[in-house]
Amino acid sequence: MTGAARFVESFGFALSGCGIGLVLAGLAHGLNGLSAAAAVCCLVIGIGGIWSGRRRAMMRAGKAEQALRIIESMPALAWSTDASGKFLYMSRRIRTLTGLSKTDLSPLGRDMFGVRNVVHPDDYDRLVAAWQHSLATGDHYVLEHRIPMADGAYRWFRNFASAERDQDGRIAAWYGTTIDVDDEKTAEAALLEREQQLSRLVDSVPGLIWSLAPDGEPTYFNKRMVQFTGLSIDQLSHLDAGRLAATIKIIVHPHDAVVVTDAVRSAIATGEPFSLKHRLRRSDGVHRWVEARAAPMRNAEGIVVQWYGICLDIEDQVQAQDELRRTRDTLGRASQAASLAELSASIAHEVNQPLAAIVANSHACQRWLTADAPNVERAQMIVTRIIRDANAAADVVSRIRALFKQSTQEKRRTTLGEIIAEARDLMIDAATQSRVSFTMQIEADLPAVACDRIQIQQVFINLMRNAIEAMEGVEAAKSLTIRARRSGGSVRIEISDRGPGVESPERVFEPFVTTKTDGMGMGLAICRSIVETHGGRLWAETSPSGETTFTFTLPVAADEAAVAV
Repeated sequence: MTGAARFVESFGFALSGCGIGLVLAGLAHGLNGLSAAAAVCCLVIGIGGIWSGRRRAMMRAGKAEQALRIIESMPALAWSTDASGKFLYMSRRIRTLTGLSKTDLSPLGRDMFGVRNVVHPDDYDRLVAAWQHSLATGDHYVLEHRIPMADGAYRWFRNFASAERDQDGRIAAWYGTTIDVDDEKTAEAALLEREQQLSRLVDSVPGLIWSLAPDGEPTYFNKRMVQFTGLSIDQLSHLDAGRLAATIKIIVHPHDAVVVTDAVRSAIATGEPFSLKHRLRRSDGVHRWVEARAAPMRNAEGIVVQWYGICLDIEDQVQAQDELRRTRDTLGRASQAASLAELSASIAHEVNQPLAAIVANSHACQRWLTADAPNVERAQMIVTRIIRDANAAADVVSRIRALFKQSTQEKRRTTLGEIIAEARDLMIDAATQSRVSFTMQIEADLPAVACDRIQIQQVFINLMRNAIEAMEGVEAAKSLTIRARRSGGSVRIEISDRGPGVESPERVFEPFVTTKTDGMGMGLAICRSIVETHGGRLWAETSPSGETTFTFTLPVAADEAAVAV
């Protein structure tokens, strides 16, 4: 009951007593009308005061009971202490959850929370220090700690407490609320674990990852980015603006800075992803090529809220491309040198035969002139042959030059039978010395072909000489067969021998590949080049019987417009 209610009730008793006293006095001495009226008024007012005081007290008690029921029904834990921290009240939920009674929690003792089983052991010192600080200063008290439940498990709670002061400003009591935040803490721990896992994942990616604000200012560098460049976001924290320009100036090669700046600014203005290659400064000062790519992240309204990018180190790739480019250049120069060497070898190879003929004829001429009876007529015939061979050598050089220039100006309509006969006459001496017999199978009325007579003659001579030399170690009869016939729109020529055969029919046409101990390996390569220049094909085959055949084709009047009449 409050002081006002007690005063009204006491005053009512006093008035009632006065009214009863007046009645008794009137009965003893006689009441006049005024005294009777006064007695009745005092009695009525007194009874009314008593009833009013009792009613107010009952109303106050009802409100207090209602407030208590509200507090007990709250999901939070409510409690109060006196000024020294000793518990005055705790809601029923506290005792239900913890299994502790008010007696278990009080008295708290001089060091507060003397009963250590109120909180988790790891939180005890922190809780006592914070509570003692609030008791000493009167500041609001807020702290998270773990409380043991009735089943022995601990749950996280958050305590809020504030002081109630009297009229003099002194702390009269403390009122607090404790809220269960265990689910919140569990969710925070799970979120933190996911963030840490994501951070570890981002740091383990073999790339330099970064992010920009919508206006282009850097907001994040992953661990690899920081380690590579030696620059962290914290080092840019003193800059309110211009972080992008500062970052580009520090870590981008000066020659690429403008290109990078323009690309980023253009992407920010358009909202489109960008990709470019530039040089990035490493922490040791070395610049390495990277490929930078970035794309925007948008919210539900399509507004860019962040830019995410990655830089991939492509220095090794760029170096490999440069090395490949240098290798191609080197190979190009080597190819030119090889072409020159091939031309030189070709000239030496082809000129060797007419020069050898010149030397042989010169010796013969000398013998006819130095005889006891000089045979001038025979000597003149030999001199004619020398002139012919010298002109042939000159023609060989010019034709080989024309071959490597892919010239077609010297092609004329020619009958192959005549060329075959000339080549046989030139090789007859060598064949006779090696005891090789010639067999000619030339189809009658062979069509003319457009060709360079000297070059095709060199093909015949090379193939005949190779056939003769291939049969040097053969003891059986040696025979060289030449066949020529029409095959569709071409003339097909076959030169066969009975030598040991060819192991690699295709490889023998490669330059500098030879089976001879003193050969240069250029003859067949030159022959194929000549035939292909004339629009034909040249290949080799070895039959099961051991006969080797070199076959080539020449088109019949392949290009009438190019034939000089």
